[in-house]
Amino acid sequence: MRLPGGHARAFKGPFRLKIIYTRGNRTETLASLATLRKILNRFIAHRVFYEVSSRNKRGHEFFSAKNIFVVGSIEVTNRDYLTITIFDANNPTHSIEILNPATMRIYDEMPGKGFAVSFISDSETGIESRCYLRDEGDDGDGGLKRTALEKITLPQLFEYLEEITSADLSKL
Repeated sequence: MRLPGGHARAFKGPFRLKIIYTRGNRTETLASLATLRKILNRFIAHRVFYEVSSRNKRGHEFFSAKNIFVVGSIEVTNRDYLTITIFDANNPTHSIEILNPATMRIYDEMPGKGFAVSFISDSETGIESRCYLRDEGDDGDGGLKRTALEKITLPQLFEYLEEITSADLSKL
């Protein structure tokens, strides 16, 4: 609905987010915010590749930003409109905010390739905005363990291995 002055009216109440599943080519309307949270919680503590892009429907203009980060938390709210905020676990100033998407596509046809979703928003002026998220694997705690191992010096590593080896030999 348009208000005088050309501003779109945001209204409370049930949101309409169409979900398209690529496996089986099913389409349904999202039932609840809890369902959306459950779907997106698969990304928490995982490395995620994302691409945020916007283009004119005629393909004339195209803007894109890409990055990989570990998802710390995800907030889903529906005050005046649906808002999805995805926070970077390692950088509190970095987040992705998806405002009032019309469609969520779930890419689940290749189980070994990782889970992915995209949110698509269209405007009346012919601009399409898209946010694509792809799970790149578990990295929440694994990154911390690798960091600790990388900090150990080579002599410390040899001492540790010697202690383990001598303890295992004494049990024989």
